[in-house]
Amino acid sequence: MSLFQQLGLGWIICGLLLIPYLCWGVYLLKVRFQRQEELSVAGEALTFLGLILFLIIEFSFLNLWLRNSPLILILAVVGLLASVLALYGPMLISLGSHMLVDAVMPSGAPLSHTPRYGAAEGFEQKGNYEAAAREYMAVARMFPKEAKASLRAGDNLMKLDRPEEAVLWLRRGLNCISDAEESLRVVNRIAEIYLRRLNRSEDAIEAFNGYIERFPESEYVETVKKRLGRLGAPSVSPAEEEPGALLPEERPNLLPDGPSYLPDD
Repeated sequence: MSLFQQLGLGWIICGLLLIPYLCWGVYLLKVRFQRQEELSVAGEALTFLGLILFLIIEFSFLNLWLRNSPLILILAVVGLLASVLALYGPMLISLGSHMLVDAVMPSGAPLSHTPRYGAAEGFEQKGNYEAAAREYMAVARMFPKEAKASLRAGDNLMKLDRPEEAVLWLRRGLNCISDAEESLRVVNRIAEIYLRRLNRSEDAIEAFNGYIERFPESEYVETVKKRLGRLGAPSVSPAEEEPGALLPEERPNLLPDGPSYLPDD
């Protein structure tokens, strides 16, 4: 194969590799900053290994193409590294923190498998909702399947008048709840924030539709559908609902002062 053909094949390989590199990086940023979620340690490690392989291939071809133009080569390398930091920097920091904790943890020391809420609840009782929210977020990241931590984080963020952030954490907690009734309480909370605080009725509708998709056999599905009807057709009168059909959490006051919608400890 001639040098020209090798260069042409190299361009194709590098171009194809850029597609998953960019798409996966953007996806990681979206998951972290919009959904407030993280990959598992195994997922981060696999991503790191893939990133190393990608950089080895890219640097090899850049050196082959631009070895006669050292300035352009340096600029290309700097640009590639900058994109790595922009797309994968938060993940690399997270992976590094996990590795650091493993390194300093005494050999054989048992890791806690139970979330601890003492510090967060202490801050909450003192009215320090900022610190309480941070503590609940930390617990939620350590125990991503723990609904209570995410829901309490959202509740404290609402007390700080930060509904945009609060609703993300409430949605994260919602994904961890498998009970239809508990789920509906959180969905009501999320929908009311969208409607009353953020003026985003389409997101409230999406939240209700998501409930119906998750719990199609729930006894509350018809009630949820009626709420959807009122949101989509304002002319529908609340008087058309069956008396007593709504849960208490669905009535007009859906933004309680405390986290009464949270699952029990």
